[in-house]
Amino acid sequence: MELNKSQLYRFPWSMNDNPIGWLEVTDVCNLGCKGCYRQKLEGHKNLEQIKDEIRFLKKWRNCDNISIAGGEPALHPDIVSIVNFIRENRMKPFLLSNGMALSKNLLTELKKAGLTGLGLHVDSFQNRPGWEGKNEVELCSLRKQYADMVHSMGGLSCSFNITVYRENFNQIPDLITWALQNAKTVNGFTFITYRAAILGQGREYVVNGRKVNLDERALGYAIDKERSDDIRIKTGDVYNLIKKHFPEYTPSAYLGGSKQHDSFKWLAGYLFCSGERPIGSLGRKSMELAQAGHHLLFGRYFLYLKNKSIGKSILAMSLIDPEVRKILVRFLASPLSLFKPLRGIGIGIVQAPDALPNGEVDMCDSCPDMTVYDGKLVHSCRMDEYRKFGALLTPVTEEER
Repeated sequence: MELNKSQLYRFPWSMNDNPIGWLEVTDVCNLGCKGCYRQKLEGHKNLEQIKDEIRFLKKWRNCDNISIAGGEPALHPDIVSIVNFIRENRMKPFLLSNGMALSKNLLTELKKAGLTGLGLHVDSFQNRPGWEGKNEVELCSLRKQYADMVHSMGGLSCSFNITVYRENFNQIPDLITWALQNAKTVNGFTFITYRAAILGQGREYVVNGRKVNLDERALGYAIDKERSDDIRIKTGDVYNLIKKHFPEYTPSAYLGGSKQHDSFKWLAGYLFCSGERPIGSLGRKSMELAQAGHHLLFGRYFLYLKNKSIGKSILAMSLIDPEVRKILVRFLASPLSLFKPLRGIGIGIVQAPDALPNGEVDMCDSCPDMTVYDGKLVHSCRMDEYRKFGALLTPVTEEER
């Protein structure tokens, strides 16, 4: 079940032609997630600064959508105006939230302003009030509350994100089973493998040649050696676990690393189901046609759809896509399938930066989550290094010292 890049479509994105613009509107948050990479230093950005960043992303990223992040973006007092300004600039506003500040009233206002969908981060390492000690399966009751609330708005997509640690790794198949059971209201899952900068073990860090005293208070993603087992989980590990339980799952596209030829930083797939039964996946040919066709027609690549369900129209792709052909055969094998909706859930796997033994850092090639800092595009996952030290940290090995 080894991943093979030759069998996947490599997303054609680049720094200046990328479907995603990452917009951080605040570093204020109402939760304390393990390994959070954003510390509270500045509070809410003012609306004019946010508008400038939106214009910058539109000009220099050629975005199809803007991912509104933080901190917790729903806490920003101008969040409705922010969503409206993104829509006015003909991009899709997509809210990344932990859900705690959401309500039907706020969602109603956000939808009126043009919100396309939400990606809700819910996992068992957030110290979420009232849900302490709950595992990922137990948290599905909370996820269902959020999904039902979003679905009641009509027209908004709803997906979920979790950070993967060794403690919750084996519950990933249970989450996909739950998503298939709730495919009417749940658009998908993204599994983000935990990454961090390891303290100790003879490693030092420098910024522009200057040594930095790094500890867990300096960066949220700095950890001691004893906790380093979490960062050994890779995209391939998550993929193999999913494939073992859902052989119908086949990813269609990927992004590699900036340093390692064999790393998978982003893996994207779309698993279809008839009822709750998985019957196949979107293939690379369909993804390639969708990306190239969208860019040809609209001048931009895309990631999030306006409507959360593709439906039976995807079966037309069986003419060119062998994976969709398998779906068609399985779908028609049961006459009752004709009377059931064909739904799908997106399954994404993300592996953030890795510090390599030689001191280099393997970033996401053509990073989709670049944001604006000090008038330039930077990697959002490492922006606190710019905010606190002025530039990126570089690990130094024992031999180099």
